[in-house]
Amino acid sequence: MKRSGCAALGCSGILVILLAVLAGLAFRSGAISPGPSSVPGVREPPPEPEPVPEADAYLPAVGSLHQFHREEDGDRLRLSYGFIDYRGQARHVACEISKQAYQQDVTSFGYFVDEMDHAVSRSLRDLFVREAERRGLTAYVHFESLNGTGYRWRWRVPGGLGAEETERLAGDLRDFDRWLDNDLSKQKEELVASYLQNRGLRLKGDEIAIDYEEEVARDTAPLADCFDALRRVGRRAGDRALLGLFLAFIQELRYEVPPQVELGRHILGFWAPAAVLVRGAGDCDSKSAAFCALWRHLPRRAMLVLVPGHALVGVEGKPRADEAYVRLGNRYFVLCEVAGPGKIPPGAHPLSGSFEYVMIEPAGG
Repeated sequence: MKRSGCAALGCSGILVILLAVLAGLAFRSGAISPGPSSVPGVREPPPEPEPVPEADAYLPAVGSLHQFHREEDGDRLRLSYGFIDYRGQARHVACEISKQAYQQDVTSFGYFVDEMDHAVSRSLRDLFVREAERRGLTAYVHFESLNGTGYRWRWRVPGGLGAEETERLAGDLRDFDRWLDNDLSKQKEELVASYLQNRGLRLKGDEIAIDYEEEVARDTAPLADCFDALRRVGRRAGDRALLGLFLAFIQELRYEVPPQVELGRHILGFWAPAAVLVRGAGDCDSKSAAFCALWRHLPRRAMLVLVPGHALVGVEGKPRADEAYVRLGNRYFVLCEVAGPGKIPPGAHPLSGSFEYVMIEPAGG
C-alpha cells in the first residue's frame, strides 16, 4: 500500500494500492507549462492580461460563514449552504440531490477486496478451462487459485504412452505453458481493469487509481440543481465573478479526509462529487472533482491538477496580471485552490515542478 504526503494547505493525498502482477496501462497525463508566476525563467511571455472590471475584482481577503444543513424529504436530499464570495458578499444557496443518485454514488464507487479477487480468479479459471478444452489437454492440466488474484497450474504426461505420443503431448503442454505465461497474465490485467472500470477506478501502471474523469462525468447530472442554484445567485456576475463564487462555495465546505476504507469498501480516500455536497465536506481531490462536476455545466473546460500529495483545479480562461496559471498548447488555465479551509482567490497560488492533469470537457461537448 502506498500513500503520498500532504501539501501545505492539507490534503488526503492520492491513495493507491499496489498490484505487483499488473503493468502497462498509462494514466492520462501530459506536459503542462506552469505560468511564469510559478516558474522563473520561462522564456515565452505570458498572454496579455485580461482587463478587470471593478465588479469582477476579487477581494484579497474575505470572511467565511461555513454554513451547511441537510435534511431528507422523501426521495430527495435538501441541502443548504452559506458562504462568502470573493466580492465579500454573503451568499445562501439551497438545492436538492436525488437520494437514489447519492446512494448510487456510495455503492458504485470503490471495491471490496474479496469481491475483486473472487471475480478475477473465477474468470481466470474459466479462461484456463476453455483454452485447455480447445487444445484437448483437459485431462493433463490442473489450475489452482491462490491468495488474491494469484494462481498456479500443473501439467503431467501420463506413463504408458509410446515415445512418439509422449513427445507430441509434452510439446503441446509446453505450448500451453507458454500461453499461460504470456496471454493469461495479460488477460488477467484486462480482467482487473474491467472490474475497476465499473467502480470509478482505473489502472495506473501497477496501481489502482481514481478515475476522476468518470466520477466527474457521472455526477454532473445529479448536481444540476445545485449548479442552477449557484448560477441563480450569480446571475448578474461576469465570468470571473462567477468563478470566484463557485470557488468560495467549494472552499467553505468542511475540510475532511475521507477514509481509505468505508463500510468495507476501498474508496482510496476519495468521496465522489455528489457525496461531497451531501456531506458538506471533502478533501483536496474530492473537492476538486466536485468543483469540476458543477463547473462543467458551463461551456468551459477545466482540469483537475494532481501534484504529489495534493490536487487543485485549473479553469480555462485568460489570466489576469500576476495570476498563476498553467498552459496547455495555446490554452490557459487559471489555478484555483479548492481544498480550504483557507480562502485563496483564483490564481493566487502558483505551482512549480511536474504534475499530472485530467482534462474535464464541458457537459455540452
